[in-house]
Amino acid sequence: MSLKKNFLLNLGLSFLLSSQALGLPIEPKEQEADVSCIQRAQWISPKTLKPLDNQSLLKKAAKEKVVLLGEQHPDAVHHRWQLQTITQLYAHNPNIIIGFEMFPRRIQPVLDAWVRGELSEREFLEKSDWNEVWKHDADIYMPLFRFARMNRLPIVALNVEMGLIGKISQKGWDGIDEEMREGVKTPRSAHPDYIKSLKEIFSHHSHVHEDEKKDDEKSKARFKRFVDAQLTWDGAMAQALAHVQKLGGDPLMVGIMGSGHLANRYGVPHQLEGLGLSSTVLLPWTLSWDCKDLSPTYADAIFGLEEMEAKPMGHKPMLGVRIDESEDGSGVRVDQVIEESVAEDAGLEEGDIITMAAGVKTLEVKRLISIIQRQAPGTWLPLSIMRDGDLIEIIAKFPKSPH
Repeated sequence: MSLKKNFLLNLGLSFLLSSQALGLPIEPKEQEADVSCIQRAQWISPKTLKPLDNQSLLKKAAKEKVVLLGEQHPDAVHHRWQLQTITQLYAHNPNIIIGFEMFPRRIQPVLDAWVRGELSEREFLEKSDWNEVWKHDADIYMPLFRFARMNRLPIVALNVEMGLIGKISQKGWDGIDEEMREGVKTPRSAHPDYIKSLKEIFSHHSHVHEDEKKDDEKSKARFKRFVDAQLTWDGAMAQALAHVQKLGGDPLMVGIMGSGHLANRYGVPHQLEGLGLSSTVLLPWTLSWDCKDLSPTYADAIFGLEEMEAKPMGHKPMLGVRIDESEDGSGVRVDQVIEESVAEDAGLEEGDIITMAAGVKTLEVKRLISIIQRQAPGTWLPLSIMRDGDLIEIIAKFPKSPH
């Protein structure tokens, strides 16, 4: 799979309920992977394509204010690399604080209690609302959390609620009252090349209404809101990292987040620069990715990794939407429908309010998710929908498991 496809998936489609909601199969390799630019277990500079000395690179990075480690969220190998890199940074500088994209700011007390040893792993995941907030396999993240706890390293929640990002994508930054912005200040304006990248991502969103595609002004306004939402996401994480770093003690802030927020220094690194902080960006590079997609500015250094071994996955039904609770509390609002998903096939539309599922009222997101995840392969799920003041009954048909 090319880097461009990974970038689009990791950044643009992060607006979905979950990347697993896409239901995308692993693509077969169309040709032999081009691995000429990097080998397994090797650090190289994207700028020069020359190998880098592991010890010198990480010793230098450990002296920085901020080091940012990217990932493709579902890739367990990327998370193993993150743990290895943090361990090496810790050997050079034990004064580390780790920030995670995976947690909204309201979860901070739970993270503090985890590091203090007051919660079991089960309690930690429950109290942090892991299955509602992040949804990716907790097992591939737990080694990072255990490392922080074992060494009493503070953990910082970098993110905001995805509901805020969704509201900004609908109303724009200026359409959200200041007290509703979760303390996030106006982000730095985007780099022009970032705008170009976001434009390409935006063009892949199939949920844009046909009338907006025809109306140039509507399309421009929607894209501006899309950019506002992404800048809020990047800005929130950068501001959280900068705030903690500047509190005192000169810690090394290590940020764990999706590579789409870091690639080419467009996202979080650009926002950090606006806050007066430089950063070192280290990214994983899976050997099957096409090296033709590697730009000189992609990262300060990349590390060659083998592809994650495919393994049978337990059934985890996905509707294929990004959702939030409705403002009037009447149900769960559909903020986005992904192409070729169960939701699209069922006829769900952006703005629908799901009031009942399988005859059960769905006033909370977690209730709807729980009902969906109980669906067996091949079953039909009746949904009650409010759309433009009308009550509509539709059926979501979940596919049978592949043989």
